Amino acid sequence: MPDDFSIDTSQLGKLEADLGEAVASSGQYINSGMQRTSVNIQEAWREKATGNPYAPQFPGSITYDLEVYHGFGASVLRSDIGPDKDRPQGALGNLLEYGSVNNPPRGYGLAALQENEQDFQDGLEQALADAIHVVEVGSSITRSAGAIVRGSFR
Repeated sequence: MPDDFSIDTSQLGKLEADLGEAVASSGQYINSGMQRTSVNIQEAWREKATGNPYAPQFPGSITYDLEVYHGFGASVLRSDIGPDKDRPQGALGNLLEYGSVNNPPRGYGLAALQENEQDFQDGLEQALADAIHVVEVGSSITRSAGAIVRGSFR
């Protein structure tokens, strides 16, 4: 093996910075996707629960809360979707979803979640692609500006 073997790692630092920037900027896109998926699940669950003569107000109790936590260099997004027990007939959520001795489980929430699972995964992929695109465009603009300053823009 030759003694003068070397590897050019000059671009690895930039790649690392770009990937870090993509991750940092992906939060806004992921948040948007979580919001949309939460609304879709809520609407699907409400639609499935509509028409039950014993719980006509139950669909209106289905809400969602999207919580975002930022700290220590990380973000955590959490969406809680389901019946609000403080709303009319919201306390029937467990009985309708899981059933009881006298009532079969309806599974409205599970069905709504499963219907939107692929859309959520696709949304996450799109969010990351959007974040990477923003970094690429920003990086491209920076490179173009640098080339103009150096006089090598063509």
